[in-house]
Amino acid sequence: MKQPLHNWTRSITAKDIRAILQFAAISGVILPLVPNRALGPYAGFNPFSTWLMVVLISGLAFAGYLAIRVVGARAGILLTGVLGGLASSTASTLAFSRRSREDPALSENYALAVVAACTVMLPRVLLATGLVNRQFALSLVVPFALMAVPGIGYAAWVWLRRPPHRRQGDTPELGNPLSLATAIKFAALYSLIAFAVKAIQAEGWTQGLLPLSFVSGLTDMDAISLSIARDHGTEKTAPGLAVQAVVLAAVSNTLLKTGMSVALGSTGLKVRIGIVLGATAIVGAAWMLTTSL
Repeated sequence: MKQPLHNWTRSITAKDIRAILQFAAISGVILPLVPNRALGPYAGFNPFSTWLMVVLISGLAFAGYLAIRVVGARAGILLTGVLGGLASSTASTLAFSRRSREDPALSENYALAVVAACTVMLPRVLLATGLVNRQFALSLVVPFALMAVPGIGYAAWVWLRRPPHRRQGDTPELGNPLSLATAIKFAALYSLIAFAVKAIQAEGWTQGLLPLSFVSGLTDMDAISLSIARDHGTEKTAPGLAVQAVVLAAVSNTLLKTGMSVALGSTGLKVRIGIVLGATAIVGAAWMLTTSL
């Protein structure tokens, strides 16, 4: 084990060490010091709950990033896309889309990575919400499983038809998703959305949850999902509406990443991503339509 361990330690950069120390500070130093009580109008801000969500999302993202660093180039394009989706599906979409324009001949491979990253976002959200509210996460399984079908089907089709000797393409370097600045930004976004959800529930504007979810999904899928999961079952929002809100956020987030790929990717990647992620968004929208009838 000596040589592999030496090789692994050589791959660790100063930025990685700094990120590890920052995560230790976020989870082990700051979290125990944050007050655990409701503050502000509608009791919409709890510092401890907000920072706990920061620790949860930062931990999932950092785990994906470390997995990429450990497996390195041996991972292949598909596994890199999956791990990249765990770290940050948005960053993965941007990186692989830009790389496809530099090497259009490998558009199919880069499209596979983008689809994998965007599809793994769904089980990642399920895992995060399950850690907060298991019952609510179970109610998301069916719509999220249906939305994952186009991505899984495309990945299986590409994987089975591709000759083993075909070059997979270079994997772009994904930046470290963990920093104190990123944590603070997520905390601010989560607090804002959590307050908006509390206000909507307190004032009885339940239908306002859907527009909020759509707009929030364009910026961050985790914040709205965790905010709704935390309050699900204790507030005035109907269970069906809460599930629809998270599914709508997933639809808007998928549409955003489709737009990123179309704007930044090669022609071959645009077509593939447009079809697969477009189908993903359509499935989510269709599920919402059928459940609301």
